[in-house]
Amino acid sequence: MQLIDIGDIIQLRSGKSLPKWALSILRRLIHEQEINTLIRDGYGLQPLPFLQHVFQSMRLKYRIHGALPPTDKRYIFVANHPFGGVDGMILAEILLQHFTDVGVVANDLLMHIEPLRPLWIPINKFGRQNILCSHTYNHAMSSPTKQIITFPAGICSRWINGSVMDMKWHNRFIRDAIHYKRLVVPIYIVGKLFSRFYAIYRLRKLLGINTNVELSLLVDELFRQKGETIDIFFGDTLDVTTLPGSITAKRDMVRQKVYEMAR
Repeated sequence: MQLIDIGDIIQLRSGKSLPKWALSILRRLIHEQEINTLIRDGYGLQPLPFLQHVFQSMRLKYRIHGALPPTDKRYIFVANHPFGGVDGMILAEILLQHFTDVGVVANDLLMHIEPLRPLWIPINKFGRQNILCSHTYNHAMSSPTKQIITFPAGICSRWINGSVMDMKWHNRFIRDAIHYKRLVVPIYIVGKLFSRFYAIYRLRKLLGINTNVELSLLVDELFRQKGETIDIFFGDTLDVTTLPGSITAKRDMVRQKVYEMAR
């Protein structure tokens, strides 16, 4: 059984060690003890029962609006990203009850959560692992059975012009839908993080700091969702090859359909 040790993870990825006082703060911030308790209590579970175990422990519920698509097609499920973590876990639990094989495109750091490792399609933009991640990604997209969940913004939503919205979406999901002959299902997830997350984002932008320091709060934000009920809206299936215009135009149409469900 592999437990989370943030000190080991930092050492592995950066080759550096943090001072003990900094590690102590970080361990509390990422709820290392609570995560490891969930891992121990769910040891040996497959992804779906482990996710159910996590949500039951956190008293976290969701409501589904709209219909899930038929099981005889291959899809890319495309969603906004308000929570930056729990989004993928909730969608995975929903889809694993409907399909036999599901993969979530996610940061490769999540590979450290052993019971959920089969779910993740890891993205790593740096170093030698990028070759392995690309192979895993292409293999998942080519799979005749695996349904794909992705968040085109790539990062958690931010507070923009008075509301919580994704940053710019990337075009890759459109190219993949065309290349791998997959249909696209737009999804809107209702939710927002606590105000301190957005406040830190605005402050670092004002100070000209490029490092995404607010990401260190995302695990804590996940645990702050305890007892909440999250609404998930599923839109109509799209064949993006029939949408007019360029790849970027198609991307913007899908994004528009996602945010139309917010209304």
